[in-house]
Amino acid sequence: MFMQLGFQNALYDSNTRLSSSLQTDLVLLSPQARNMQNLSTFARRRLYQAMDIPGVKAAEPFYANTIVWKNPETRQESTVQLVGFNPDHSAFNLPEINQQLNKLKLPDTVVFDRGSRGNYKETILAVAQARPVTTEVEGRTITVAGLFTLGASFGADGTLITSDQNFLLMSPRREAASIGWG
Repeated sequence: MFMQLGFQNALYDSNTRLSSSLQTDLVLLSPQARNMQNLSTFARRRLYQAMDIPGVKAAEPFYANTIVWKNPETRQESTVQLVGFNPDHSAFNLPEINQQLNKLKLPDTVVFDRGSRGNYKETILAVAQARPVTTEVEGRTITVAGLFTLGASFGADGTLITSDQNFLLMSPRREAASIGWG
């Protein structure tokens, strides 16, 4: 029974870690969303409608999707969660991310979750020493320019965070008007 409770807590913690790190009072999600790795999208106009509500100061798009990336060390493909937001309006209450917002504005640049599951020791060491690390996401060359800690989940081996513009470039089948969260 204790093992089952442990699995239950791990599942809950890993699936709520990202949303609990957001700097927000309210989040809009599509009613078809199943979980953090399987979000349905909604139209950007819903954000504009939310901004018409008295007391709402801002409504910003937040993009999330699972993608395939190549491990910079092994070159093996694995599934990670890609998160994109406007770096001029920080979405997170994580100082490690907020201190690197200018890096996210660079083209094809991400920050990498050092809590990711897999063989990333050399990648983490290189990024920590400010040595460039490049790899591929969906056939596109990207640069890993920074680190943060969030942790893997049951649905993805880790998380990459970038700007909303980079997110859309790395997700060519996704339209800017199709928002995952708001």
